[in-house]
Amino acid sequence: MGLPTVSLLLLTLFTDLNTAISLIIIPSLVTNIFQGVFGRHLKELINEFWIFFLVSGVFVYIGTFIFLKISVVISTILLSLLIIIYSCMVLLKKNITINNKNSLLAKSLVFSSNGVLTGMTGSLLLPGVFYFQALDFKKEKFIQALGLHFTILSLFLGLSKTHYNHYLTKELLFISFLSCFFAFLGMYAGNYLTKNINEKTFKKVFLFSLIILGILLTIKIYIFYY
Repeated sequence: MGLPTVSLLLLTLFTDLNTAISLIIIPSLVTNIFQGVFGRHLKELINEFWIFFLVSGVFVYIGTFIFLKISVVISTILLSLLIIIYSCMVLLKKNITINNKNSLLAKSLVFSSNGVLTGMTGSLLLPGVFYFQALDFKKEKFIQALGLHFTILSLFLGLSKTHYNHYLTKELLFISFLSCFFAFLGMYAGNYLTKNINEKTFKKVFLFSLIILGILLTIKIYIFYY
């Protein structure tokens, strides 16, 4: 969950959102495949959510279409707001509850809106993360569910960019492919660190870092576009 989010924010600070999204597609896809496929809940999750994962993917196309029609400033502001809102809600422990966990309407709204927001901003987080949290999955199943969902979102983000022939140049794809090495290196280092520091402390540092990055991104927009 951290890799595409942190990478997207950091890259957008130094380049434009179009380029940042293109650069994270391959490492995000590869690392989330690793997280989503290798686990004991794969069959169970696919049986329960496969149609909704596909709904997310299809709606990424709609989000990408909207992204191409609106100003990049709007998409960048939306990205920073999503990250700040997400981080604040987690820090304040504002959990979403779902009375009917098998509601087709709730699932449809969550996964379709997640797809649209992914296409518009490149962020994979909302509202899917809160939805899976509301299902009270065990940690291993929760992480695998996010891995599968993020895999589909990343795949369709790449497909939609290719379909609209927008910003997926051979040079960017090559750099994105090479960055997979550093992505896995970061995952290895992250796994080592989380075993040696307090989980609550790590979570707070991570979330406050996201808020700071979101604020810096907003400041960048103000300075360079206004």
